[in-house]
Amino acid sequence: MAHREDGILAMVFLGPPPRAIMARAPLLTLVLLTAAATFGVVGEVQMFRVRPENVQVLAGDDVFLKCIVENQQGKAQWTKDGFALGFERGVPGYPRYQYAGDASLGEHHLVIKGVTLEDDGEYQCQVGPTTSSLPIWAAANVTVMVPPRSITLLGRSEGEVVEVAAGDKLQLECLVADARPAPNVTWYREDHRIDFKQQMDVVQPSTTMRRLVSLLSRLVLTSKQEDDGEEYSCRTQHPALKDSTTSPLAATVTLSVLHPPGRPVIHGYKTGEVLRAGERRSLTCRVAGGNPRPWVTWYWYGLPLNHTAKSKSRKSVHLKSKATSKRGKKTKGVSVTQQVTASRTEDGAVYECRVSSDLLPRPLTTNVTLTVHYAPAQVRVSGPTVVAAGEHLTLTCVTSPSNPPATITWTVDGAQVNTTTSTVSKDEGGGWVTSSRLTQEAAKSSQVRQMVVVCLAHHLEAVEAISHTRSITLIRPPGPPRVEIHSKGQLVAGDSLEVSCTSEGGHPPPQFRIRKGEDQELPAETHTSENVSRARASFTAAPADNGARVHCEVMNPATSLPLLTDTTITLQFAPWEVLGSANPHSVEAGQVVTLSCETSSSVPVSIVTWHTPAHLLGDPSVRHSSGLYGGIVTRSEVKVKAEAEDNGREVTCKAENGLGVTVSANITFEVLRKCLMDVSSL
Repeated sequence: MAHREDGILAMVFLGPPPRAIMARAPLLTLVLLTAAATFGVVGEVQMFRVRPENVQVLAGDDVFLKCIVENQQGKAQWTKDGFALGFERGVPGYPRYQYAGDASLGEHHLVIKGVTLEDDGEYQCQVGPTTSSLPIWAAANVTVMVPPRSITLLGRSEGEVVEVAAGDKLQLECLVADARPAPNVTWYREDHRIDFKQQMDVVQPSTTMRRLVSLLSRLVLTSKQEDDGEEYSCRTQHPALKDSTTSPLAATVTLSVLHPPGRPVIHGYKTGEVLRAGERRSLTCRVAGGNPRPWVTWYWYGLPLNHTAKSKSRKSVHLKSKATSKRGKKTKGVSVTQQVTASRTEDGAVYECRVSSDLLPRPLTTNVTLTVHYAPAQVRVSGPTVVAAGEHLTLTCVTSPSNPPATITWTVDGAQVNTTTSTVSKDEGGGWVTSSRLTQEAAKSSQVRQMVVVCLAHHLEAVEAISHTRSITLIRPPGPPRVEIHSKGQLVAGDSLEVSCTSEGGHPPPQFRIRKGEDQELPAETHTSENVSRARASFTAAPADNGARVHCEVMNPATSLPLLTDTTITLQFAPWEVLGSANPHSVEAGQVVTLSCETSSSVPVSIVTWHTPAHLLGDPSVRHSSGLYGGIVTRSEVKVKAEAEDNGREVTCKAENGLGVTVSANITFEVLRKCLMDVSSL
């Protein structure tokens, strides 16, 4: 509206009349346009130096629409959707609107504080006509953007797991509610965009607020095994959303596609591959797919190893296994790992992986058979340890099981021997046993006392040969023994005598046994030097040893019976006693008494002497007889005429045989006196 100079009120519309006005007053519009066309142009023409530009703004933000007029002649104002906002800078009736800039410079900017949906529309900066200028106008649209209130998959909760059988069709509906301008929707499988041809989008007016719209997008897909565990999401990008290109609004579900697992595959070892003893391997049984998750179990020689993997939450109960259920685009499925250490017991072992599922009529299986090369743990030589020189001996060498079989070589006293025979046999517990027999003649030389035989087992898995050494003693019988009795001069009872027994040669050195008589063994000390062995024993001679035999026995492992020799002891011994007697013991004076002394046995013969003051009648008579221990007993007798003074008198006899020992005996007898009767007393 404008006031003419003559005071007549008039409505003036500059620029293209708003569509609303054109529709309501087509005749008026035609008149106004005709009138505007009649203005003439005088002087410089008013024109826009800066025109307002379209703007998109978030609800609540401020809007600044620029408008600068050059050579302005008419009055300037703004319109919104064809309705004039007036010429006043404060814009009456619109507290959030105001004009900015220096009007004298033609600056007529429109500022809107805190825009709302009601501010959405077309704005024109208009300059009215004058007698010399036509009206001018410039338009710009203000679009107020409102981010989507929500994005949801209808009938589904966020992150829900949707269970569906493989091959079935599934429909997902995504609703992006209450936005301006209209949102768009993109469907994703994980991070891969789905072809838009598979979706159908419908834009609908908002049911809650005018000017807002919602978008319903529908996706129909046929579930596949590969979709199991995959995330399907609908995402929206909107200019009213901050960082919508990097973090769009999204609604997600995860598909759980029911399908049987694939066949198991064993990784980490292939049948026929050779393992070395002690080598560690991880046998991993991998099963692709399977929903519900399958059971995966290891078997060893047909026996379960007591560990199973069924799902992500189930762990192995076997200490040597590790069960995992992997998730990811390329690793979906279940895997169970079995640790294996190569050894003899694992050679030929069959490891079987069985996969069971509720969707399988019977388990799926696969297996590998291990081949382990291992050296024998030991080798043993059996046979004699003692052999007579010159004899033939046979030794046998046997290895413990190995794979492949070991080979055996022999050395005798450091030199390799090739004249052997070997055999290889299968062991019940697995592997091969190698045995070899060696026949060898024992050395005859007297200088060789021992043979050292070594059995060596060679195997490709052993860095060095495995060996066992057998030491064989070569035995030889000792020479005939010689026995001697040593003394300083003549052998005399009471002296200490030494007996020696000597034998030459023999290996091992002989053992000695020295006996006096038949059953008295004498302790002996043995010494060997320069191939001569000698045993020595000592004892104190007694008379009973005269004529005794001293025996020496010599033997070693080479003799079946002892070698014997002996000698006789020839001994001198003194009498140890002499016994005296008188016969008769009682006599009358003038009668004769016979006195006797008898020695014990002695060598040499003892001599008896008499010592008495009595009157001896003649020389003693002497007799000899055999005594103990090969000695001689001497008996000496003398006659004595008894006198009265001989009553109770001692007569002594002494015996000695020159060995420095004298023994004696005292003899007494009674002499009876005659009774002299006193006649006077009668």
